[in-house]
Amino acid sequence: MEEIKFIDQIKSLDLGEVAIWGIDISEMDYEYDKYSRLLSKEELVKINRLKNKQSRLKSVVARSGLRILSGVYLNKDPKKIIFKKLHNGKPIIDSHKFYFNLSHSLNWIVWAFSISGKVGVDLEFIRDNVAYEKIADRYFHRCEIQKMNQSNDPKRLFFDLWAAKESLVKASGKGVFAGMKDITIPIDHDVIPPNLRIGDFYLKKVEAGSRYACSLASEVPISKQPCYDFGGLQWQS
Repeated sequence: MEEIKFIDQIKSLDLGEVAIWGIDISEMDYEYDKYSRLLSKEELVKINRLKNKQSRLKSVVARSGLRILSGVYLNKDPKKIIFKKLHNGKPIIDSHKFYFNLSHSLNWIVWAFSISGKVGVDLEFIRDNVAYEKIADRYFHRCEIQKMNQSNDPKRLFFDLWAAKESLVKASGKGVFAGMKDITIPIDHDVIPPNLRIGDFYLKKVEAGSRYACSLASEVPISKQPCYDFGGLQWQS
């Protein structure tokens, strides 16, 4: 990930660009109050219902990070950004040609931003204690299950497939579980090709290390996909 230290160093988004930002919250101090000051009362009510301290931190950083970065790209005060929800629950910023999505898993949070079309991003920690065969039987196409059964690393392939499918349904705005089985992802020699066209969307693998699977879906071809470290950004004046 490229490090940007100051907000005024963040470049405007280009057409065809999807900017990915990420943060590992295990490497940061517990700064709940610092981030929560940016959020609305409604956001804080939902977050404070979470019983786990780490879950509250992850949620508050995810929501405030979305405000900070959206504020930079839109040249707006992050506190004054108003989020609305579509009928399917997907958040949007009304009246702007500005698209975003976020995902988090274990200690990582990622955000995706575009001015060109809808985007979806999904991040999955590759867990050991998951009955991936049963989940695949329920939500995957039989040809995907066959490829998993033939794979040298079926668990890795399962999480790559899940991240790819979820990024696509998040971009489209469909319900995650409702749309999973309608999507079939091609597999070539145990892996998903790094760039694909699936239906109305373009799919791209995002490198996230050996313990995470990450995928990005975009309504338009992705000409540029930089990755930035949100953890090193000094956003307070």
